[in-house]
Amino acid sequence: MQFSQQYRTILVIMVLFILNLLVMQYTDFDLFVQDYVYNFQSGKWPLEDVHNHYGWLLYTGIKVGLAGFAILLMALFALSYKSSFAFLRQYRRSFACVVISMMFCPLIASMGKQVTNVYCPYQIERYGGTMPYVKPLSPYPASFKQGKRGMGFPAGHAAGGFALLSLFFVSKHRKIQLLLGGAGLAVGVFMGVYQILRGQHYIGDTLVTVLGCLLFNLLFFRLFPGDQRGHMNCKTS
Repeated sequence: MQFSQQYRTILVIMVLFILNLLVMQYTDFDLFVQDYVYNFQSGKWPLEDVHNHYGWLLYTGIKVGLAGFAILLMALFALSYKSSFAFLRQYRRSFACVVISMMFCPLIASMGKQVTNVYCPYQIERYGGTMPYVKPLSPYPASFKQGKRGMGFPAGHAAGGFALLSLFFVSKHRKIQLLLGGAGLAVGVFMGVYQILRGQHYIGDTLVTVLGCLLFNLLFFRLFPGDQRGHMNCKTS
């Protein structure tokens, strides 16, 4: 990816990120989507029962899988310093870049939750909860006495999956970029949609997360380009 093209892409993602925030703040698109997801007659979310039975696999399991993948990359990074695994040295920086993305994307999302104070869909009165619906940049009603802060925005669970968008940047070959980046995107989409379908997040939460993770990786790999000698590096060609 050429220098000018990288900055054009960063600018486009930043604009989309801001536009998504404006849509969330000044329209009811989140509620429009969530109204179609929620079953008002039964008072349940589509994946509520599925999560109760298979959450250990579809929610916890995928988080464990991501943690295992990060540990694997760290192990390969450590092995690259042994002479018997010298062939891994050309991928050393790529291993580190992906792990850093997997660490910082969820961390930034978690920090965002502490600031925004937004409740999840299942918690608001519209969908059977007890909390008022308030948009990210709006204050709560003066009559509302808040106890526990809301932790629904942005989508922290999906951030772990969308952090794998970093895989797009570890190769200078377009086909490998699309294959690895597409796999990372697919994991993030699955995790994000899963949370939407069980009332944990609005679609806007998830879009903010995917755009934020992509923006983080674009900036990170721009600031810390990789070793061009290897087939996998932190800088695309």
